[in-house]
Amino acid sequence: MVKANSRRMRWILLLGAIRWYNMLLLALAQYIIAFFVFGEDLPYLQLLLNRKLHLIVLSTSFAVAGAFLVNAFYDSEKDLVNHPKIAVFSRLLGQNFLLNSYAAFNVLAILTALLASLKVFLFVSALVCLFWFYSHKLQKMPLFREISAGVLALAPLIAVWLHFATMHYGMVIYLGSLFLLAFTREVVKDLQGNKGNIIFGYKTVVVAAGSHFTKNWLFIFNLLCACLWIFGSLTFPHHWGYYSSISLFSVVAAQAVSLTLRFSRNDSFYPIADTLLKTAIVIHLLSPVVRIWM
Repeated sequence: MVKANSRRMRWILLLGAIRWYNMLLLALAQYIIAFFVFGEDLPYLQLLLNRKLHLIVLSTSFAVAGAFLVNAFYDSEKDLVNHPKIAVFSRLLGQNFLLNSYAAFNVLAILTALLASLKVFLFVSALVCLFWFYSHKLQKMPLFREISAGVLALAPLIAVWLHFATMHYGMVIYLGSLFLLAFTREVVKDLQGNKGNIIFGYKTVVVAAGSHFTKNWLFIFNLLCACLWIFGSLTFPHHWGYYSSISLFSVVAAQAVSLTLRFSRNDSFYPIADTLLKTAIVIHLLSPVVRIWM
């Protein structure tokens, strides 16, 4: 009974370590894009029976689970300062169990991708390697850390887009504004976890340039993105619709957070900013559902 309870607790801790709620949200977003963006002219039954689509979602989910585990392995010491709850999961599971689980999820990701097609296999294999390279090297490099984290967060959604193999300008706008939210959140996470980053030698933008410069730079960057959105909407007014609306929402959310950060004088706003950006990301990911009414 003790061993059974211990085994059950280990699986519960593993679910926490792989951030099952993030994986569930990402998989849901992939299906929403497939059904409400690329599948609007296809019968729903045809999409439901699309074996390759299900394998893509499953393989990228396994790859993302592995990414969280390898990140927890490399960040085990830093998380004791910045994310103590996550660090507890890693410590209780143990380094060997983390690495074995990481290897298992990667094998599952690659084998599942191979069942889909050779192209999916190559894409997911490259994704697995990039996730490792980010945790091992890129996350300790200023600016590369924030940009690569934002791009890798979009990779599972890009996999669905590549599956349908259709040039879709709306998706460019959708993913571009989602990247803006993800990038802004990465900078906020750097600000919030600056103490741990300094102690353990993670050279983030904040560590390299200071929090004051980072806040100013982030505000100017988001302001330029807002100006770019205004220019695009004035240049192509006939393209106004769902994609412009969701991009406006995300651009405004990112700009509002960066503006508040610009004038904040203490660290108390960082957790609030992170929560606001996470909420905006969730809304953005689930928003294609409303396309059927626009």
